[in-house]
Parts: sequence; C-alpha cells; structure tokens
Amino acid sequence: MTDLNPRQQATVHYIDGPLLVLAGAGSGKTRVITTKIGHLVKQCGIEPGRSGDIYQQSRSGDERAGDKSRRSG
Repeated sequence: MTDLNPRQQATVHYIDGPLLVLAGAGSGKTRVITTKIGHLVKQCGIEPGRSGDIYQQSRSGDERAGDKSRRSG
C-alpha cells in the first residue's frame, strides 16, 4: 500500500460505515477502491461477494473486475 498517499491509505482503512470516493480524473480512485476491497477481504475477513462496490467511470467493466480480483486474490 506504499503506492497510496496518506489520505488514500486512511480511506482504505476506514471501516466504520459506507464510503464515497469522489475525486478528479487520474487521482487514484480505482486503485483506492480495489485496494480497499482487498483490505476488507484479507484483513477484515469480509467475504469477497459481500462487498457492495459501485463504479461510475468510463473504463470497461472487464478491466475493473480484473482489478478487483487481483487485489482480493
């Protein structure tokens, strides 16, 4: 997680409720979200299918699914 800045790292570690990641293009939103899902699965014991994550951006769904599986597997 050293590739994330301190604010992004805090976002990944926040587990006290729902979280909205809203930021500009190229700011690392996808990396933060996929890292957070990996953290929830590996460190918090959440089953991969139990995370509710919604993306709104122009990248393809297949590319995002690959991000998620790489981070949580």
